[in-house]
Amino acid sequence: MKGKIPVWQLKENISGVRIERFNDAFISSLINEITQLHRNDHFVCLLLSSGSAELLVDFKKVLIAKDTLAFLIPGQIQKAVKFSNNSKGWILFLDNKLVDDQSRMMIEDSLHKGPLLSPSQVDLTWYSQYFELLFQTYHDNNFGSLKRSAVNALALPFIFKVAAAFQANSDKLTGQHSQRSIELTKKFKRLVRKNYLELKKPSDYAGLLNFSISYLNDTVKAVTGFTTSYFIQQEMLREGQRLLCYSDSSIKEIASHLGYDDPKYFNRIFSKLVGISPGRFRSIFKSNRQ
Repeated sequence: MKGKIPVWQLKENISGVRIERFNDAFISSLINEITQLHRNDHFVCLLLSSGSAELLVDFKKVLIAKDTLAFLIPGQIQKAVKFSNNSKGWILFLDNKLVDDQSRMMIEDSLHKGPLLSPSQVDLTWYSQYFELLFQTYHDNNFGSLKRSAVNALALPFIFKVAAAFQANSDKLTGQHSQRSIELTKKFKRLVRKNYLELKKPSDYAGLLNFSISYLNDTVKAVTGFTTSYFIQQEMLREGQRLLCYSDSSIKEIASHLGYDDPKYFNRIFSKLVGISPGRFRSIFKSNRQ
């Protein structure tokens, strides 16, 4: 593939952690960067104590209100759209390696739709006190050679807290379904994320999971409200949108990369899902960057 999708790396951090007070000054210092589409190689958490923010995450609008926590995972394409005046809160950046496999799985496999959490008042107090302590520790040089270890250790409670919150949301939404159905849905979604470039048919995944296509589709739709085809198409769509925005590859080349030998078929699928053709999508994106 020609071109490259911009990936922001976590720099100038202590042991894979960076924490900042989120306010007008912070926004102004990065406004030219954060309003451009990009991907991160790290996790980002934003908690607002006042004001509001509008982000674009994987080409979907995300509205962050006061006392709402947004948790973004590596690889998502995103940009800031706008902030209200006097937006305040905390923003935390975490290296991908700090989040253990179990916690990441709980977050990514959560059936809670979207990257937002609405903490209770008790949890908001916890987050507020936690961020203040982490911020003070992050800037406290009295730890000497133990500073990295101290900051690293302090990151863990937050990771576990967020993972548990996403899992709790998942449990609420899926309490009416059997554990077997939930686990099958999670396994299916993991396989799609890993294999969507090569495997396009629901029957491909049914074969890998040793279930009939009708049983897999019925189970996934019952648990999520969406068909198996929807999840396969959404993975393709997200990557296709990213490549249209951030590569100079032709639509034919992008279609081939996504596993479509016939670019006309890719064009029809994309147009059906987005409402406009790939070429029009690219044109609108480029004109909006001016």
